[in-house]
Amino acid sequence: MSGCPRGGLCAAALILFALGAPAARAADAETRDFSVSVAGKPVGEVHLTIKPRDDGTITVNCDTDIYVNMLIGKYKFVFRGQEEWKNRRLVKFASNTDDNGKQFIVSGKAEPAGVRVKVNNAEKLVKSEVWLTTYWCLPDPKFRGKELTILDADNGKVMAATLKYVATEKLKLGGKELTLNRYRLSGGVKMDLWFDGADRLIRQEWVEQGHKTVVELTGVRK
Repeated sequence: MSGCPRGGLCAAALILFALGAPAARAADAETRDFSVSVAGKPVGEVHLTIKPRDDGTITVNCDTDIYVNMLIGKYKFVFRGQEEWKNRRLVKFASNTDDNGKQFIVSGKAEPAGVRVKVNNAEKLVKSEVWLTTYWCLPDPKFRGKELTILDADNGKVMAATLKYVATEKLKLGGKELTLNRYRLSGGVKMDLWFDGADRLIRQEWVEQGHKTVVELTGVRK
C-alpha cells in the first residue's frame, strides 16, 4: 500500500470506511491490509485489493502469508486468490495455495446451474449463491440469518453454515473507537466477523486447535 508502511495504521482512511463515510466511486480501488495473530502473537498478513468497475463488477485480489513458529508448532500458509463478483454473486475465481506443503489449485466459474469448481483437476458443481472464505464483503441481505453454502477458497471444500447478526459494537483499532456490525458463522464454519458501514471486512476471530486466531485491519490504501 502506497502511503501506509507495512504493519502501520492509516487511521484516517480506516475511520472513514468503518464509520460509513461516503462510499468510493465506481472507478475507485482500495487495498485493505490486515495483521494475523495466533495466541496473541503476530504470524502474518493479509492484503485485499478491491477494484469496482463502472459495469457493477468487482474484482478482488487476496494475498495471504502466514508463518507460525511457536511452541504450538511450525506452520506455513501462502494463498493467492483472484475473484470477480457482480450483484453480490460470484462470477469466477482462481486460487493457488500452499498449506504447509500441501498444494491446491482451485478455480470456479458461474454457469446457469451453479458455479463449476475445479480442485486439482477434479470438478464439481455448487450453488450459485456461494460465499467464499475470503469474507471480504457481507453476502446479499436475503441470505443472512439463513444457511449459506460456503466454498473454501483455499482448497475448494464446500461447507454449510449460518450467518447471523450479533450486535452493533464499538471496537478499538489503532487507538480509535469504531462502530462495527458483528456477525457469527455457525455450523460447518465457526467464526465471528466484524464489518464496517460499507459491509466490508474489518476483523475475524476464531479458535484453531485451541488457540485464538485474529485477522484485523491495520490500514486502507487508495
